[in-house]
Amino acid sequence: MLALAAFGYNTSESFPVGLLPRMSADLQVAESQIGALLTLYAAVVAVTVIPVVVMTSSIGRRRLILVTVAALAVSNVAISVAPTYELLLGARLLSATTHGIFWSMIAPTAALLVPRGREGYATAIAFTGSSLAMVAGTPLVTALGELIGWRLAAALLAFLAIVTFIGLRAALPALGSTTLDRGHRAQWEPFVRTIKDGTLIALCVGTVLVVVAYFATYTYIAVFLERYAGVTGTALSMVLLAFGLAGLVGVSIVGKVTDRRPRLAAVVCLATLAAALFGMAVFADVAPVAVIVSVVALGGAFAAVPVCLQSAVIRVAPGSADVASSVYVVAFQIGIAGGSLIGGWMIDRDQLAMVPVWAGIIALFAGFIVIRLRRAFTPLSLEPAASPVPELVDRA
Repeated sequence: MLALAAFGYNTSESFPVGLLPRMSADLQVAESQIGALLTLYAAVVAVTVIPVVVMTSSIGRRRLILVTVAALAVSNVAISVAPTYELLLGARLLSATTHGIFWSMIAPTAALLVPRGREGYATAIAFTGSSLAMVAGTPLVTALGELIGWRLAAALLAFLAIVTFIGLRAALPALGSTTLDRGHRAQWEPFVRTIKDGTLIALCVGTVLVVVAYFATYTYIAVFLERYAGVTGTALSMVLLAFGLAGLVGVSIVGKVTDRRPRLAAVVCLATLAAALFGMAVFADVAPVAVIVSVVALGGAFAAVPVCLQSAVIRVAPGSADVASSVYVVAFQIGIAGGSLIGGWMIDRDQLAMVPVWAGIIALFAGFIVIRLRRAFTPLSLEPAASPVPELVDRA
């Protein structure tokens, strides 16, 4: 059910992508204004996630997750009936405000549902919904929008969120809150303590770099495939489908490995990511099939990377995983925005062929930072159980 919620959130986030012309014509606004729905969404997520997570840290996880999914349902209902662009934007920003808190909690919550040492496996299952959104979510919404209209497509996403809400309400146990369980009086105390953790900060820096490397290339992947592999039309759709399916395979494989061998999983994923980026550059205009293989490998590698890094966040800050995850979400959003801007800047200067080269170099540097963080990649099953004494002193 958490995976289904992730599918709904990511599909809703990218909702305008394939329906931009129809929404623009229906609302009688410029296409750039519809495109701004994506930019503003990401900006709101980045700005609100940390304060919202901190302010809601005394609320039980189960209740908070249900609230976020309910907000997603309300947002999509409002989108389906919004008569003006301004009301549509407001509806989008409602789900944007809860998007960050949902993604801050999904991995820690999944980890609480399984025995110690299986956190990476649980995270991989939950993140499968995100990969599935890339494979089927956006294309399906686009097809439905063309067939029945974008408003009805939004209504169907609302229905999916309602079904998810009912399922989570029935299946998700009470999991306590992020502060009251430990007796913290000040909600900002765990946040301040968490951001002082040098390992977490280094992990987030590595996350920003690897996401920048990926999105600098991925944002313009269709342009690259057309220019350097001659892939267009139906062939492009097939390559992107394979790209998404590779992501599902990558998540599935890493979920089985990352709990026992977290460092190995991270090294293989980051090395494959860098190799795929360099492969795109080396084989451009030389071997179209090799370019396509590199692109598909890129999809498989990057889909698995967040599972490795999010699991590492939980290992670094097991006592404040929600707060630590909110910092990670901000790093991820910064990486998305930065990668898209860098890729666009290089393309404007006719440097498309160099984008995967620089992206590969950045990915290698990110990997060098990340894999040196020994504490982040020590299997939890090998760590001694935390002493309850500090917790009891806190409560006293």
